[in-house]
Amino acid sequence: MELKLWSFEWFTHLCEYYNVSPEEALLLGTRADGRKPNLPGSISCKSVSDKTYEDIWDEKERKDTQSVFDFYKDQGSWSVFRQCVRHKDMEKYHLDIMTGLTQTGALFQNMHICEYGAGVAPFLTTLMKCIDTNAKMTVTITDVQSEHFEFAKYRLNDIKEKRCLDGIDLIFEEILPEKLPEFNKKLNVVLCFEVLEHVPSPVAVINNMIDRMEKGAVYIENFIKHEVNEKDVDGPDRLSARKEREAYYEVVNNNFNLLFPTKEQSEVNPNITRIWTKK
Repeated sequence: MELKLWSFEWFTHLCEYYNVSPEEALLLGTRADGRKPNLPGSISCKSVSDKTYEDIWDEKERKDTQSVFDFYKDQGSWSVFRQCVRHKDMEKYHLDIMTGLTQTGALFQNMHICEYGAGVAPFLTTLMKCIDTNAKMTVTITDVQSEHFEFAKYRLNDIKEKRCLDGIDLIFEEILPEKLPEFNKKLNVVLCFEVLEHVPSPVAVINNMIDRMEKGAVYIENFIKHEVNEKDVDGPDRLSARKEREAYYEVVNNNFNLLFPTKEQSEVNPNITRIWTKK
């Protein structure tokens, strides 16, 4: 499967969806301590202004999973702009991942690839920009109900239409507090990038995916490590996730073989992206 990048500017869909200029898109998504951007609304969210990320979290008591999930709706377009700006300089990295999957035969006709906890789906956006127009595959993104999930749907559907990717079956699986995705087809590749530190139970997430992955399926993941101490309070980086980190990797090691990096490199850099294959 040949990969040739079909190009559009990183801000193209932001400007269309939120009626902002490229300069405004960059400003709205650039990180800075204490910033309170005036985030635009859209057909799928209200505007949010004069609040820090932490202010939005603290607006409500977030003690159960539903109230935590509501945070991703309450923040409006905050994560859309932040993630698009974060990933605008990472497209070569996305493309390297897809090229590697192609060269090893992990991307093939009629396969099923999923970006789990996709946010704005940066990896599968790159895939949709570079796959052959004759490709046939199932492309799934999953996330909680949120503006970044709605934006990802819009962007992927627009790329599919403009590139005439008729063989691509786009599926959008919503993650619910009481129900993880079921998937209607076995998974061949799963990408889970900077997600697990935000979920209530990484162990539940990986067990759910293991049951739905083919033998030999590729799993690309990272899990940002935050130390747990007695003074910790819960936030978007979940305390429950931190406490399950060791148990999560025990499940992964029992069910997958590590392809990259080496075990030693993995121990030196706990936040490194790892590539596994299912036993």
